[in-house]
Amino acid sequence: MAYTEYPWDPRVRGESETLAREGYEVHAIAVRPKSGRSPSMLNGVFLWEVPLSTRRGGKVRYAFQYAMFLVLSSLMLFRLHREEAFDLVHVHSLPDFQVFSTLPLKFQRIPVLLDLHEAMPEILQARFRLRPSAFLSRAAVLLEAVSCWYANHVIAANDGIRAAVVGRGTPGQKVTTVYNTGDLEDKLPSPDRVRREMGLPEGLLIVHAGGINPERDLETLVRSIRGLVQTMDIHLVIAGDGDPNYLSSIRRLVAELGLTERVHFLGRLPRGEALALMSLSAVGLVTLESNPLTELAWPTRIVEFANLGKPLVMPNLAFIRETLGSAARYYDPGDPTDLSMVLETVLRHPEVGPSMAAEMKRVAERFRSSSMKERFISVCRSLV
Repeated sequence: MAYTEYPWDPRVRGESETLAREGYEVHAIAVRPKSGRSPSMLNGVFLWEVPLSTRRGGKVRYAFQYAMFLVLSSLMLFRLHREEAFDLVHVHSLPDFQVFSTLPLKFQRIPVLLDLHEAMPEILQARFRLRPSAFLSRAAVLLEAVSCWYANHVIAANDGIRAAVVGRGTPGQKVTTVYNTGDLEDKLPSPDRVRREMGLPEGLLIVHAGGINPERDLETLVRSIRGLVQTMDIHLVIAGDGDPNYLSSIRRLVAELGLTERVHFLGRLPRGEALALMSLSAVGLVTLESNPLTELAWPTRIVEFANLGKPLVMPNLAFIRETLGSAARYYDPGDPTDLSMVLETVLRHPEVGPSMAAEMKRVAERFRSSSMKERFISVCRSLV
């Protein structure tokens, strides 16, 4: 169960399909995509969508959507359980309190697994610029603690989130880290065909393929490109979707800086095409602003770029730097001049790529799909 568009969520879909391949009958409850109703079955998983679409907004908008999904998904879960008699309920956050949709099943001793994609207190602090002492921040900490207590076991999407949750009082033995894996698909579309069909120019490409929202700090990325185009034949490709207001502001910034011919916007792409597009990137670049949320972040694109053999350029954030070490080059978040300098160094000195290759291989090995899937399945089996 997840407040997400299931066909486009790699973590929710990947874990569901992993269980289906293991022989479990899996039912997924999610929101209806903006593009319309999905098929009733995807890769062996039964898919049930509530008539609700996700939209970013203010506090009231989030509260309304979360509450509506909680009610609608609870009713759907209870109805399906009467027909299917579930052995385990796997609930993805955000929000953490979605776990309480399982209350009627919990009374019947059905185990509940809570999957923390993000840390709710940090995401509220980042989105609404709250202090840790603010009432909403403290309420989120309380809800997180109660949600983790209620669940039979908790999965965290990275060790940064796990450390935060355990540091706030959840027993360490109750929380297992299962990272998103960045394994490449068996057969990717031809990068040359992708370049041609998407109408991308020749020359160096820097690719952002992912969510488009303020945490991604695309302003810094766009401004850094302005410093590079004076001396290099380089283009920025932005693929994905997200906050429409934020995307509009990035388009305006591109026009104001005179970069219309250098920055190319693509919509949301299937994962295979997105990976093929990323393979065209001259560097493996991830940009993030510095806030409580991103201090715990571990974007899946890091491992995907590592598997593609790209030299990594990352924001100098504590958890990312602690995890990657010398496998990447770092820039100061929010500083386009520093990012431009780091990118130019990497692009003009391709010998830095091979020097990081061994470290990148170590990173990719740590997060390989087989070990994460084994860990996830082990948790599910222990509960069932």
